[in-house]
Amino acid sequence: MKKLLLVYNPVSGMTKTRLSLQKAVEFYDSHDYLVTVCLVRRLEDFEKVIDFKSFDRIVCSGGDGTLNITVSFLIRKNLPAQIAYIPSGSTNDFAYSLGISGDIDALLQNTVEGTPRWIDVGRFNTSRYFLYVAAFGLFTKVSYTTSQKAKNLMGHAAYILEGIKSLTDLKSYHMTAQLEEEEVEGDYILGMVTNSLSIGGFKNILPVDTALDDGLFEIVLVRMPKSLGALNEIVLSLLSEKPEENQHIFYRKTSRAILRSEEKISWALDGEFGGEENVVRIENRRKLLSIIC
Repeated sequence: MKKLLLVYNPVSGMTKTRLSLQKAVEFYDSHDYLVTVCLVRRLEDFEKVIDFKSFDRIVCSGGDGTLNITVSFLIRKNLPAQIAYIPSGSTNDFAYSLGISGDIDALLQNTVEGTPRWIDVGRFNTSRYFLYVAAFGLFTKVSYTTSQKAKNLMGHAAYILEGIKSLTDLKSYHMTAQLEEEEVEGDYILGMVTNSLSIGGFKNILPVDTALDDGLFEIVLVRMPKSLGALNEIVLSLLSEKPEENQHIFYRKTSRAILRSEEKISWALDGEFGGEENVVRIENRRKLLSIIC
């Protein structure tokens, strides 16, 4: 009998999208898998699992944050980085980029019959990782300051409501961004290094084609607006599909970046708090993760 580790976040997402443990165990038992369940809400919860290498398959059920800590643990421990994913969070940005969707039955079936796909992973400084976005500034605190209860009750709408509140407390950060072929400096209200077709539940917000396995990130820096009208232009541009680079928004593709700020800035990694830093080194680790889609 094959062995399967089910990484499960018991509080992630709305009830209607959450995987039933009983249903999962019965499904995998019918496919000749012996299931071990690991309840996870933070990285330290993995310490209870004695031997990851003994499992034939690892399945993660939760939101983007749960997937992040699962992948981060595998990479840190130099374990085989192949997993299957059942998205059950509030926005499931990365699942959209991967094309993983459907009802619970279809998602379960995909974990045993899907095709492995190699994708890039971002390294954030020396020991942190992200799958689809590292960000600072406007809106980025919303994902980890919005209560889990609000997320579960309202889903994506909870992020929108909290995001609107953040517009009343606009703050810029003076930063230098050193990319592979150029360096830019300015006062920015928002910065993102991303590898995704969806961010915060908003689809196709980048003006460039995004590939998850090309060794390149898309970097977005939004300059401090000088008027309320300019702020309105920025918001409308970010919410439109395939916006164009303009006087307010800087876009580039890069495999690495060093971002230096005059003060420590709070960063979000895949929607979770990533610490406060004034120097951030980001590197694209090409095709580091194999995920079953």
